[in-house]
Amino acid sequence: MENNLIRDELGAREKSEYFRGLLVVMAADGDVHDLEKETIRRVIEPFGFSKEYIEESMADILQNIHVSHAAPVFRSRQHALSFLCDALTIAFADGEMHMAEQSWLVSAAEANGIASEWLAAQMAGTLDHMA
Repeated sequence: MENNLIRDELGAREKSEYFRGLLVVMAADGDVHDLEKETIRRVIEPFGFSKEYIEESMADILQNIHVSHAAPVFRSRQHALSFLCDALTIAFADGEMHMAEQSWLVSAAEANGIASEWLAAQMAGTLDHMA
């Protein structure tokens, strides 16, 4: 989705939660792939985090036990939808959706009041584009 208008509306806490959520999705399958990192860099760049912070966060996500794996909750539906679209892009970056990624995305949708049918349709659409 990469909607900079929505990103401009995010406060500091929501930007941090958005970034943390994308990191958690990236690490959910136990591997960190280059395409996942490239996607996070592109998505997060407008948030104003330093390049060093972004790189360190991505490098440490698999070992950092202090990062909460709880789904971020956004104050608006549009913010949640933007996040879920970006998270789906990251989840599919390695060419497949792992069960841990899918489970986490379902919990993130539920936490934000997004229907599971919407998420399933987005997953199916992403799979169709990959085929």
